[in-house]
Amino acid sequence: MKVNLIFIIFLGLWVAPLTAQQYDQFFTTQSCRVDVHFSGNTREMNVYLEKIKQEPYWGGRVSDLTPMNVPGDFRFTVTDSATNQLIYTDGFNTLFREWQTTPEAEKVNKSFENTVVFPFPKTTVRLCIERRTGFNSWELLLAVMIRPDDALIQRTGKLKVPVKVLRKPSQPSEAVDIAIIGEGYTAGELKKFYREADRLAGYIVSHEPFKTYKSRLNFYAVGALSNETGVSKPHEGKWKNSALGAHYHTFYSPRYLTSPRHFLIRDYASAVPYDAIYILVNTDEYGGGGIYNFYALTSARGRDARAVTVHEFGHSFAGLADEYFYEGGDALDGMYPLHEEPWEPNITTLKHFEHKWLADLPEGTPVPTPLPEDSAAANPAAVPASQSTSLLGVYEGGGYKTKGIYRPTPDCRMKTNKAAEFCPVCVKAVEARIRLLTGAL
Repeated sequence: MKVNLIFIIFLGLWVAPLTAQQYDQFFTTQSCRVDVHFSGNTREMNVYLEKIKQEPYWGGRVSDLTPMNVPGDFRFTVTDSATNQLIYTDGFNTLFREWQTTPEAEKVNKSFENTVVFPFPKTTVRLCIERRTGFNSWELLLAVMIRPDDALIQRTGKLKVPVKVLRKPSQPSEAVDIAIIGEGYTAGELKKFYREADRLAGYIVSHEPFKTYKSRLNFYAVGALSNETGVSKPHEGKWKNSALGAHYHTFYSPRYLTSPRHFLIRDYASAVPYDAIYILVNTDEYGGGGIYNFYALTSARGRDARAVTVHEFGHSFAGLADEYFYEGGDALDGMYPLHEEPWEPNITTLKHFEHKWLADLPEGTPVPTPLPEDSAAANPAAVPASQSTSLLGVYEGGGYKTKGIYRPTPDCRMKTNKAAEFCPVCVKAVEARIRLLTGAL
């Protein structure tokens, strides 16, 4: 089902911020999960409905449900059918969008699983899924009417899997709820998974700005038990019967570790209230991945585990871009067209820099900014965190490209594993997402 229509703004919608009291007017305490397929190739994209499910918990926000500007290559909107009032919106990314930039997508069509989740409605609503066609323009891909009494909505109840609450300092409505799902752990390794999941949670809350907000971060360990230990390594000809079907060599990149079984991942996540999903893989081989509002995934015991854990969560939780690039050649050329401003908060092509960190630059900062001659000053790991804001500028190289894309500081957690911290721009983006999800705006 595809509708060819361009939305430059929310045409015809009544847009107003929704309070917690209005949340109760439109929504229940359960979740509405809509499973779809993103299909196509480099040039074409279609979205098809798979199914709709009612799930037992809503762990997301109960206020500020309709922010006007949402991150992501895609967004979805939920409107009340009777009044045409916008009552929920959010942004997201997909594995399909990344695949579209690969050489394979020029030759074949493929389909990828994706899911959007919002509070379960009390009355009939219209769900629209749109893709970003410019910095602030959108194209409608799918429109679906959802009646809460529809007999074909699947109401399967709580999934019965092993769950351990690792940290729960706040109620779900006032916290960021993170579901850590084990992958490649057998039933005999459940305690090992719990230990390593708790360690992952510790990595996150030890890193700013998560450390500052750790009283608003809940962590749950969800045991997705596998028949075999570990995950598949196609580049070595090794395929494992793991619970989530995760594998290295995604898009023929040896270290890119993902799972294509997104519907199944959401099934496991539904065992707890959740805002974010982190898949912890039972392996010591370096690798991982993170996609905004989709999931993060990392090796439990790979090298630089703490840095990689936080880096991938920066992608999936706050929509942060990679700030690294490849000397001697650019990669993923289709990811960030230089004539457009990327939506990610921590990179810019200078096309709409006024919407990025321009206002935060120290007075007199040249744009672009030359790298400091002092090599120590070029690496935040070599200077106190309190001085890192003095490095804020507009440094060329980022988003996989050496030229035409700029990053905020010489180094950052989103650039290298050696950086001690996020740059100030990334910190600001993470804090904004935490405050949005916890109602602390």
